[in-house]
Amino acid sequence: MANMLIKDLRVISHGLPEDVTLWPHIPCPTCKRKGLTLVENSLVREESKDSESLHSDPNWEPDCISGAFHCILQCNGRSCEIVRVVGAMSYGYKSTISSYEESPYCEFYNPTHFYPSLPLIESFDLCPEEVRKRVKIASAVLWADPSSAANRLRSAAEALMDDQGIMRKGLDRKGKTTDLNLHSRIELFQKAKPNLKEVGDLLLAVKFIGNVGSHESILDMHSVLDGVEIFDQALTLLYDNSSRAILDKAAMITARKGKPVDVLTEVPEQWNF
Repeated sequence: MANMLIKDLRVISHGLPEDVTLWPHIPCPTCKRKGLTLVENSLVREESKDSESLHSDPNWEPDCISGAFHCILQCNGRSCEIVRVVGAMSYGYKSTISSYEESPYCEFYNPTHFYPSLPLIESFDLCPEEVRKRVKIASAVLWADPSSAANRLRSAAEALMDDQGIMRKGLDRKGKTTDLNLHSRIELFQKAKPNLKEVGDLLLAVKFIGNVGSHESILDMHSVLDGVEIFDQALTLLYDNSSRAILDKAAMITARKGKPVDVLTEVPEQWNF
């Protein structure tokens, strides 16, 4: 299944503009389908002391302003949780202005935490519990620390190999027992299940993104969301049987030449194509 959540998260990662009517669709953590909207009068923004001290500088411009914000979001679903958001506030140029008199600047809000955290993957309910736990942690830290989220995705891939029965230990060249790294486990998975080789290929990409997040801390949000999208596709190929069910249904209909199951008479010869 296509991950429609990623499209929303990518837009959110660019910041929320001052005009709330321009905010993108923010997926609800509870129902995962409806969008969150701002609770009236809940948005609080505050300029930092350091930013205030710069106003006297002769070179000061509005885009020097910075600070923090917090707000409350809600879904119109009756059983859905409210969501609290905190993050950084800054000023930047508007994408469009309607007149020469209008200021070209506006506030932007860059979230660093959502509580509860926003959903990441479409296949969440299909995958094993240990994988879900790691994905939830990745979601919780994503906005504040993308590199840490990438590392959690890598850990989720390890849990996925556990679920697929791929051993964590093997023998080295000297015949001694040793821990297998994720790369080796994915290769074993591909050998054991050659029909799922493309799943292994996807997981290798997730592993490499996670490695960079663990050791170099240079990942941006875009790269991590790429990893999320790839991992979700791997989970879909493994656990989503809906496509298989549709193919099986099509095969049965073809075998009956379109004839309903409860109709027992033979299809007239002229209906054969």
